Amino acid sequence: MPHRVPLGLVAILAFGAAVPAAADSLIGRTAAFNVLAYDDPRHPRYQGLVHTATITEQVEFGLIPEGVQNGLDVVPVTVDISAHRIEISFTPSPPGLIADATFNGYVLSFTPDCLIFNTARVDTRTTTLPVSDADITLNGRTLYVNLEGLAYESTSRVDIELDVTDCPVT
Repeated sequence: MPHRVPLGLVAILAFGAAVPAAADSLIGRTAAFNVLAYDDPRHPRYQGLVHTATITEQVEFGLIPEGVQNGLDVVPVTVDISAHRIEISFTPSPPGLIADATFNGYVLSFTPDCLIFNTARVDTRTTTLPVSDADITLNGRTLYVNLEGLAYESTSRVDIELDVTDCPVT
């Protein structure tokens, strides 16, 4: 069983040593992860600490409750990032409801390598929650996944397919 490390709204789990980044892939890159909830982005209702992990073939992040901020606490999930995919599993969680907010979800930034997200989309074949591509926002190398207001069970999951490339050499 992986060891979970507390973090603001979340706990993060990192495995493996540094691996060289693969072209057009997330493997070997570094991901910074945090949880964020707000109605006004200038005044977050919940802001988790930022933690990092090198993307490998292992689960990168494991989230556990950390403590309440403004009535909110983390929903236990695991986050597994692969070459072109992010899988969020609610397996460690009892059934519940993600709090309503303008944004209540996950923020993943990939650094320091030059990386371009061409697209990010929900894999509707395996995602069990009512999440659409409109719930995913890309801003440079940062991906925002908004899950506000969703009811979930331990069998719930959100899978996101990514099309990534290295920055062109100029």
